[in-house]
Amino acid sequence: MFRETIQHSTGVTEGTASEQHATMLLTSAVRRGYDVEFTPAGGALITWTRRLFGATENGVVRAERSISLEPLMPVGALSATTRIDLDLVAGDPRARYAENDGRRVIAGLTWEIPAFTTARLRARGLVVEDGDRLRLSLTARLGLLAQAHRTRTTDPRGWYRPSAGDPYGAAGLNRPGGRAGMLRDGSSSATCACGALSGWGGDRDEARRLTRDHRRAVATSFVAEHLARVPAPARCNCGGCAECMTG
Repeated sequence: MFRETIQHSTGVTEGTASEQHATMLLTSAVRRGYDVEFTPAGGALITWTRRLFGATENGVVRAERSISLEPLMPVGALSATTRIDLDLVAGDPRARYAENDGRRVIAGLTWEIPAFTTARLRARGLVVEDGDRLRLSLTARLGLLAQAHRTRTTDPRGWYRPSAGDPYGAAGLNRPGGRAGMLRDGSSSATCACGALSGWGGDRDEARRLTRDHRRAVATSFVAEHLARVPAPARCNCGGCAECMTG
């Protein structure tokens, strides 16, 4: 379950969303070309801009809209051992609950997760039953992806005194405030834990845009490849899909 916060045309609406409803919102957002980001807690943020015509003299107003999905049970930090266990469940269509010496365990075709670990994964809401098999919950999948794509930007170097061999030199740099003869480097690097992002921005804001674009691209690809196949409910349980996605 998720805590759903919708910023729409008439204000803010709060409520709860089931996993199925959250999946429908994410797939609809990607189909419409909205921006999607996942949170390390196992949630998601959907944002888009509405253009309202005829509201001003210029005829157009840009109105920001968003839907925040925060899990009622955050996934928390996922250790390397926990990620291995979750990979076992995700990669085996035969994963299920079984009994070992009277205690419940998670078992696959050729592997078994001990009872204590099984109880912990279940209590944290990381695994759910789907018919006669087990699968990862949506919060676990979103949390895994977000934690695998932690991004960072570096502090710009700022003002510095060039060395004697600096090709830019320092001649004529008569700046006030004790900065005479100094150069300024405002660039910032942008990296991701996945290794796929390693770039530079002219300033830190540009570097942050690089990391944000990377996270959104990863989220969009995940939704399109892994969630779009999940059937959406016949009717949105938020009380009005047209309002929450386009209002």
